[in-house]
Amino acid sequence: MSEDRSSNGQKSWLGKLTQAFAHEPKNRQELLELLREAHQNKLLDSEALTIVEGAIQVADLQVRDIMVPRSQMISIKASQTPREFLPAVIDAAHSRYPVVGESHDDVLGVLLAKDLLPLILKENGDSRSEERRVGKECRSRWS
Repeated sequence: MSEDRSSNGQKSWLGKLTQAFAHEPKNRQELLELLREAHQNKLLDSEALTIVEGAIQVADLQVRDIMVPRSQMISIKASQTPREFLPAVIDAAHSRYPVVGESHDDVLGVLLAKDLLPLILKENGDSRSEERRVGKECRSRWS
């Protein structure tokens, strides 16, 4: 088998990464040190390093560290207007809100907090804002 080389004759990033891992780390700390060294040697860019470090840290978390229990979940009904649901959104201060139909099990999509700014601007400039329902503004659960 020939050695993996790019068109200019140097080893590819895969070859460099493989070489960096030639001495297998024995624990997470050694793995993180090896990854940071690979970043310093320009084998990994900052974004890739951040993603890998984040993935390693997630393994130490419990589901309750990331998710809100269903009993404490703040959801928005698709039929609600911003005026109706904004007080609850402001009080909860979460980044995502499930948009539901008839029940909590009927999730139609997700409203991201960042999507509320244009929604509020539309409401302030539109005399028909009471007719606007959040169901049309949320992101589909399939997208």
